Amino acid sequence: MDYEQDYIMRLIKDMARMIARLLLGKDSPAYELPEEEEKDSGADAAYRELARLIDEGRINEAENRLCDYLDQGSGSREELAAALGFYDHLSGCSEDFLEEHDYSREEIYDGLRELAARFGVTGLDIRM
Repeated sequence: MDYEQDYIMRLIKDMARMIARLLLGKDSPAYELPEEEEKDSGADAAYRELARLIDEGRINEAENRLCDYLDQGSGSREELAAALGFYDHLSGCSEDFLEEHDYSREEIYDGLRELAARFGVTGLDIRM
């Protein structure tokens, strides 16, 4: 991995942790699912679907569904947690996987920045 990609990955991790801490009071952006799917909330079900689409390589479709989910939602902490978990899951994908499915780390960073702004946090813009 080259220096630039390593730098972008650090920015993504730091931004995700900052959003989790500021808006959710958590130390990690990872989404915690109940063990039993029958106990899923609406946010749990949305996250499961988004993570499945990512794992299938349907990243752009997943991001479009995330935007629809947030647009139709109430702006709740649960929706934020699912969205932040989406970008955290996506950031764990390899560079090759992202490239193979026409996605980039820069798009993850931009998505996190837009998510933060949607929930009222601005000024997190660090230019690469």
